[in-house]
Amino acid sequence: MKDRASRISGIAMAGALLFAACGAAVAGEVADKAGEAEALLQAGKPAEAQQALDAAVEAFWKSAPLTLKNARFVDDAKGFGDYTAHAGKSFAPSANLQVYVEPQGFGWTEVADGYKIAFSSEIEIRNASGQILTKSATPALFEKVGRNKNREFQITVGFQLPALKAGDYVLVLHVTDTTTGRSAPLELPFSVSG
Repeated sequence: MKDRASRISGIAMAGALLFAACGAAVAGEVADKAGEAEALLQAGKPAEAQQALDAAVEAFWKSAPLTLKNARFVDDAKGFGDYTAHAGKSFAPSANLQVYVEPQGFGWTEVADGYKIAFSSEIEIRNASGQILTKSATPALFEKVGRNKNREFQITVGFQLPALKAGDYVLVLHVTDTTTGRSAPLELPFSVSG
C-alpha cells in the first residue's frame, strides 16, 4: 500500500511540475491528463494511468520551447547520457573540441519506419567582447528514426579550433529543430592556453 501511495504522489508531483512549467492554455490539458493518470492509478489501473501520464507529458513537450540541457565540453560521447566530460574549460591552440547537449521540446515527423527527430546546428566562436571570429560554413545535420516518439536525444558537435591566441572565448551553438522550426542558442565560455 505504501508503494502505491508513493506512485500516486509521484504522479501528482509530476502533474504539478508540468502544470507549473507550461502556459495557461496548455496547462489545463496537461493538468487534466495528469489528474486522470492519478485517478486511474488510484482505481488500480496502472497501464491506463501510464498512458494518461504519457499524454500529459506529450502535451507539455509539444507546447514547451526548444531548450538545451546538459550542455558541456566532452572528450567522448557514445549516446544519450553516455559521455566523458572534458576536465575544465581550457584547450590547447587548434585542439579538437566536442560539445554535448540534450535538446528538449523538439518535434517528430512521422515516417514509414516510425518517427524522425531532426536538427541542424551552427557554431560561432566569439572573443570576450562578443566579436565573431569564425563560424561554421554550413549547418551540421543530425537525424534519428525510431519506432516511438523518443524524448532522449543528444547532439554531439565536433570541430577543430582555429589558431586562436591564448585568452578567453565563447562558443555559441545555434540548434534548430527542423520539424518545428524552433531554435535555441547556447553559450559555452572556454579558454585557449598559451
